Amino acid sequence: MPKYANASAEATDFLRQKTGSSLLECYTYIDPERSEDSFFVVRTSNKVIHVSFSEITYESSSYQSLLEGLYRAIYE
Repeated sequence: MPKYANASAEATDFLRQKTGSSLLECYTYIDPERSEDSFFVVRTSNKVIHVSFSEITYESSSYQSLLEGLYRAIYE
């Protein structure tokens, strides 16, 4: 079954501040029962990046930690 990601203003703002790119957009799908099925989709000016939560190192109780982990997974 398809999974639909929703626009995430908070994640978009965070990544735009970190990267300086005003073209970047971030979408997220969160499965509350199966975190391994949750993911981000980041669209930049020339590519689309899919990052599963399972690929990110983060503290599960902190959304900020998740966003920082997303940045590290893509850019570091």
